[in-house]
This record gives sequence, C-alpha cells and structure tokens, in this order.
Amino acid sequence: MGNRTIRRFSAVLVSAAVLLGVFAACASSTPSSAPPKTSLAIGGRNTSAAGMADGAVKSEAQETAAESPSSQAASQARKAAGKEKIIEQLSYQIETLEFDESIKKIQSLCSKMGGYVQDSSVFGNSLVQKDLRSANYVLRIPQEKLVPFKNSAGSIGNILNFSSSSENISEKYYDTEARLKSLRTQQERLLALMQKSGSLADVVALEKALADVNYQIEELTGTLRKYDSLIDYSTVNIQLNEVVKPTELEKTPVSVGDKIQKQFKDSLRALGGFGEGVLVFLIGGSPILLPLVLIAIVVAFLIRKKRKQAKKENKQPVAPLLTKSLSDEKKEEPENKT
Repeated sequence: MGNRTIRRFSAVLVSAAVLLGVFAACASSTPSSAPPKTSLAIGGRNTSAAGMADGAVKSEAQETAAESPSSQAASQARKAAGKEKIIEQLSYQIETLEFDESIKKIQSLCSKMGGYVQDSSVFGNSLVQKDLRSANYVLRIPQEKLVPFKNSAGSIGNILNFSSSSENISEKYYDTEARLKSLRTQQERLLALMQKSGSLADVVALEKALADVNYQIEELTGTLRKYDSLIDYSTVNIQLNEVVKPTELEKTPVSVGDKIQKQFKDSLRALGGFGEGVLVFLIGGSPILLPLVLIAIVVAFLIRKKRKQAKKENKQPVAPLLTKSLSDEKKEEPENKT
C-alpha cells in the first residue's frame, strides 16, 4: 500500500515538471518570433519602416492642422494691430512743347524722390523736321514720397489726364505670412524627426516631405517679397507727348450763355479746320492738280472752238439762194411763151 502511494506521487511530480518545461519553452519562444520594427531585416521589415515614417509625417500634418485655428487667430490679430498693406498706382498723360527738357525733369524728379526707372521708351526722331516725339515711363516711387511727387508732376508739362488706383491686400498678405510661419514650424519638426530616425525608409519619406515643405516655403517667400516691393514702391506710369501747340482745357459749361459760347467756339474751330484742310489739300496736291487743271482748260477751249465752228456751218445765207431761184424762174418764162 505504501509503495503504491509513493509511485502515484512520483508520477504526479514528473507530470508537473513536464508541464512546467512546456510552458517555459512557449514563453521563451513567443518574444523571439516577432522581429523588431526598426531592425534592418529584408522583406516585410522595409514596409513596416516606411509605414512608420508615413505615420510620423501624417501625425505631423495632423498636429499642424490642429494648430491652424490658432494660426488664423494670430493672423487676425496681426491684421488688427498691423499696418494696412495697400498697393497704389498712378497714371499721367502729359504734353510738352520742350520734349528734351521734360525728359530731364522726369528723371530728375524720380531721383529726387528716391525712386528708380523700371522701364522707358522713346518714339520719334528730333532730327526730322516736324517729327513729334512721344515717350512712356514706368517709375517706382517710395510710397511715403507719393504725395510730394503728385504735387511736383505739373512741372513736367501740361497734364491732360490723371488717374490713380489702390488695392488693399492686407488679408492676402497676412494669410500668406501665417502659412509661411506654419510651414517653417513643420520644417523644424521634420528635421528633428530625421535626426531621431535610424531607418533608411523613414529618412527617405521624411526627406520627400521636407522637400515639399521647402518648395512651399520658397514660393510663399517670393510672394511676400513681391507684395513688399509693390507696397513699398508705388508704380507711376507717364505718357509724354510732344506738341506744337498746347491743348486748351475747357471747363464744362453750366449756364445757357456758357453753352452758347462753347458751341460758337466749336463752330469757328470746325470752320477753321475745314478751311485749313482745303488749303493744305490744294497746296499739297498742286504738283498733280496744276497739270490736270491745264489739261482741263485746253480741252474746254477746244470743245468751245469746235462748237463755234459747228454753229457757223449750220447758219447758211438765205437771200442769195432766193435771188438765184427767182432769176432762174424768169429765164424759164420766156422760153415757155415761145
């Protein structure tokens, strides 16, 4: 009886030892079967590394999107506290009796205001007699000097037309500035992730995302530079025309007497213009008109002479014919009597 009990107890101990060994083997094999995510194994390891990099980029984008409301609020605050961003542009149409002197005045006035000539062109030749010239200038004048320039523009010549325009780009400017700040923050975070990452696939994915961010930063930086240039230096367009006689600028008539006077002047001006046109036509076309007039006179003289000759031939004398017929009758009567 005692031996049988000892045998049963020994069998239970052996079974328990075997089960413990099996559990220990399973526990030791479980962690070694799953490869580390950052190991440089082939096949499935590369896909997991790229996915981790993409996840890092996506999380960065989500964080940037989460920060966008605060960026918009900061942009609105800057717009409320900052200076208005306004682009101004002026256009002049000027005529002058002294073309060369007016050109010098334009260049001198531009330099005096601290601006520069962006574009210029001159048409015509002063060596040709009666050849009237014209010029087009595009000036860039500092915005703070724009009012003094307006006050001095009359010294260039007789101003016929003037126009000005302005565009408020404050909203575009500050929105672009806020986007640029957000992209720079994203750039710094991507650079920090590249330093921490040891995986090749993660580095490639982060470099691609960083290249896109850098491109957007350069584009927005160029846009802000263009805005700053247009805001700080206003554009002034000048069309200069050389004339022989200055144009008289008349006021709009209000009363009946002013309207009658204006109409009378317009009629005289139109009549004078018509007479001037006829005179120019006759004198200018004299090399052709004179021979034609001479030919017409000769033809008219010949036609008139021919008509006179025809009239003389048609008017024959009637009396001699009658006397001749009567004499013939008298001669015939005696012969009949015999």
